[in-house]
Amino acid sequence: MAKKGHIPERTCAFCKKKAPKFELFRFVNKGGALVFDPEKKLQGRGAYLCKECFEKRDNRKIITKLVRSLRIISS
Repeated sequence: MAKKGHIPERTCAFCKKKAPKFELFRFVNKGGALVFDPEKKLQGRGAYLCKECFEKRDNRKIITKLVRSLRIISS
């Protein structure tokens, strides 16, 4: 039986599109590094990308936006 009730929404860090949490891809700040979180269960600050932005994730602007939103300090 399907569970009824609240469906959490998140916002894409790059294009600002809102979507249900399960449709987005999560990245976390793990020890000062950008880490993909396929299970969406790692601890720490997370940032989400929609499917369109995830496919273009090699784009420098997208990586920069993720790093800023996760507050990763590069030296």
